Amino acid sequence: MRCCPADCATRNDWEKELQAEIENFQSGPFEEASDMLKVLGHPMRLQILMMLLNRDHCVCEIIYVLKEKQNLISYNLGILKEAGLIDSYYRSKHKIYKLNGDAAGFVRLLKANLIDRRAHT
Repeated sequence: MRCCPADCATRNDWEKELQAEIENFQSGPFEEASDMLKVLGHPMRLQILMMLLNRDHCVCEIIYVLKEKQNLISYNLGILKEAGLIDSYYRSKHKIYKLNGDAAGFVRLLKANLIDRRAHT
């Protein structure tokens, strides 16, 4: 393991390696990942995602399960939708929410590695 090499030849290689690290960190995916983690940082939003992993739900079902006020549920659904994690559609006059196809795999991974694992310890 090297740290701040003193000789010039090694220092040049060291600087090249660190410059490559800097370039990696300046790319957009880190900002996107950080934004997504902020969205997932609220327990209610995680609970909603876990519900939608099982099947699509209307707002009244989510309210019933989570025992929260409609405006709070709707607010958090809006955040999840804006983040691209969920979609909605209408079934007669009821708005139904579902996991976005791209998000389903991520939510399953999250459930298996963080939520289910904690429940079994």
